[in-house]
Order: sequence, then C-alpha cells, then structure tokens
Amino acid sequence: MRIIKNPSVEEVSKLIESRKSDVAGTEELVKSIVENIRKNGDSALIEYVNRYEKCKLTIDDLKVSQEQINQAQVSEEFERLIDEFISRLESYHRLQLKADKWMLTDNGSLLGYMNVPLESVGIYVPSGKGVYFSTLLMCAVPAKIAGVERIVIATPPNEYGSVSEMILYIAKRLGISEIYKMGGAHAIASLAYGTQTIRRVDKIVGPGNKYVALAKKFIIEDCGIDSIAGPSEVLIIADESANPRFLAWDLMSQAEHDEDAMSVLITTSEQIALAVQENIERYLQALNEPNRTRAKTSLEKNGYILLVDDLSKAAEFSNLIAPEHLEIVTQEPYVILKQIKNAGSVFLGNFSSEPIGDYGIGPNHVLPTFSTARFSSGLSVSDFVKKVFVTQVTSQELVRSGEQYVKLARLEGFEAHAMAVQIRLEELGVWKGN
Repeated sequence: MRIIKNPSVEEVSKLIESRKSDVAGTEELVKSIVENIRKNGDSALIEYVNRYEKCKLTIDDLKVSQEQINQAQVSEEFERLIDEFISRLESYHRLQLKADKWMLTDNGSLLGYMNVPLESVGIYVPSGKGVYFSTLLMCAVPAKIAGVERIVIATPPNEYGSVSEMILYIAKRLGISEIYKMGGAHAIASLAYGTQTIRRVDKIVGPGNKYVALAKKFIIEDCGIDSIAGPSEVLIIADESANPRFLAWDLMSQAEHDEDAMSVLITTSEQIALAVQENIERYLQALNEPNRTRAKTSLEKNGYILLVDDLSKAAEFSNLIAPEHLEIVTQEPYVILKQIKNAGSVFLGNFSSEPIGDYGIGPNHVLPTFSTARFSSGLSVSDFVKKVFVTQVTSQELVRSGEQYVKLARLEGFEAHAMAVQIRLEELGVWKGN
C-alpha cells in the first residue's frame, strides 16, 4: 500500500475518480442483452445461458426442482451456523418494521399511509469467486420480515449444472422454492421483464459484477433495484491506539474480494502507517491462491495509507470518499462518529472488525459503493415495502378549506382540477367564488 502524506482534497478526489474505468464497450453489450431478453424471452435467455454460463443447459433445466431443494445436504455445523446467522439478522431487521400511521384533522378527515410489502422480489446471488450464501441471507431475511410473498433466486450454476447445496439449504430453510440457474446481465433482464418460463418480479436486489450492475441500470425504469453496486470498499480511520495487526487484516479482507476493491487507511500516526504497511506485506504470504494474487492486485491498484495531521481531517476525507464500510479505531470513536455524514456501515473500536458485519452480527452487508453513500443507504426492511397513502375527506373539511384548493389549482392553470373541487362545494351549497 502506498503512503501519501498530507494529501489535498484534490488528490483524494482523484483517487476516487481513478476507480471508475471506461465501460462504454461493456455498456453496449449489456444493453443489447437486456433488449434481446425483453423482446425474445426464453429463446434469448437460453442463448446467453449457453454462451456465458459454465455449462450447457436447456430451458427446462433452468429451474431447480422442489425435490432438489428438499434434498439439500449440509453439515450439522452449517445448519447451526445458519440458524444463528438468521436469528441475529431477524433480531436487528425486525427493529426496522414500521406500523401504519393514521391521523385525523380538526374536521374529521382521515389521513395516513399503509406499509404494503412488495409482491415479488428477485435476489441475485453471485458465485464467481465463491459461494456467497451470506448475500442470500442478507437479502432474503429482510424481505421475509417485510412480508414479501414471492422470492426468486437467480444464481449462476457450476460446471456440472448445479447450484451449491448451501444455497439450496438456505432456500429450504427460508421457504423459497423458485431458484433459477443463471447469472450476469441475462439473469437481471429475465427477472425484470419475465420470459415464457420466468415470471417478472417487482424489484431486484443483491450485488454482482459490472455486467449485473449495468443491467440494473438499463432496467431501472421497469423494475425496482436496490442499487448499482461496485467493488467492495473499506476505509479505516485510526490513531496511535489502534492495533496495526488488526488493521492489516481488515484492509486485506476487502482486498481479497476483488481486484478492483478499495482499501484505505487514514491515520494520524506514522508509526501505525509503517507498521500496517509492513504487516500487509508479510500477511499476504499467508493467503492461499487465488486470494493472495487478488488481494495483492487490489492493494496495488486501490490501496492507500493517507497520513494526516488530525482526526478532523481524516473525517473530512472519509466523508469525501463516502465508503461502503468505515471503521473508526481511535481512543474516542464516538467523537469522530459525530463528524461522519457519508458511510454505508460504521464499525467502532479495535474489536469491531468489518467481516463480523459480513457474517451477520445484525446490520445488512448489502451497502452503497462508489461514493453513493452520499445519498443512499444499505439494504433494509424498508426496501421491500412501499407506502400507500390514504385520504378520506369529510364534508366539513371541504366546507372549511375547499376554496383554497380551487384557487391553488387555478394558479397553476389546471381548470379541471379546480372544477373537481368546486362542483362538490356547489353540491354542498357553500360555493361563494367566481
């Protein structure tokens, strides 16, 4: 990792921009895939499945049978770990449930909103560099809590045309019966628009590669999405009280995700900076392949140690970067936390390692990346619920305020709007306007 002493705001901004590669060619390819699926359904889908997946499949092979789901075999230890994982997620995400709200005006009109769960949700579970069962849990548990009735899983098959037993077991454990063996842009398009085999969904959640992210971009007018996610990120703010061995492993834990992941340490201590740099060089040798090469590449491309004069400057740079994950490892982390405005998920203190968040201590790990934490949040129960507004106006309310609505409508030039209210006032015998 490179050490940069007292960087300027402009230098930090360039570090952010350098991650955004030119994807013009990829955009055209993904757009053509999405449009082909939209127009031609199954025939286009199976063409892309056989072109891009690790195995050849027929359209009848795409859906995992209920028998396969029911027969999923995992170890007793995995069952126990998943039960505890689900329990922790449920406890945290149930805090996010919101009741319907109602109020009465002075004249007895009823105003309020109902929290209505989405009818159907597609969960994209990537499997390129591993089996990401944790992503399935992070997406499915809040959807179930919200009350979503139909949950669909799309995940790429392995070279044998099958889906991981761990994914199948979790689906069985959560009562999900619709699983399709497909990945990439064609999976996103199929969920968004439907085919002869697959019914469309109302919203798609879950991270993926650049093809998945771009496909979400092209279907956003027709199907809800969680976010257009990029590679994983961690930023650590640390002072001299931090443990450099802990920091090194936390930075590496993001780097092993992806060659394009970003790992940043901002510290006021040159001793910490040098120790972390040295530890990473040594610890990389302990990783197995391909994780070692992946982490090494990531740290060389997007790994930085920013040495600053004070923690306020560290907080300023953190807000500028708006990281997916933020660790604050300082003597008084809550002082720094008060200065944080932009972050997906925050971890405080030496023992709050970000990977604990990945594996279900409670908060969701599907989070905004590429500085989108400036305006968006991590996945939650509210992502699976829509608010339906409700209004019931009494005659007393109309008598008291109706003329105001008529005037406001006419000020905007909408005569039919005005007359829709005026005619009711006339019916009540109280219209006095012109």
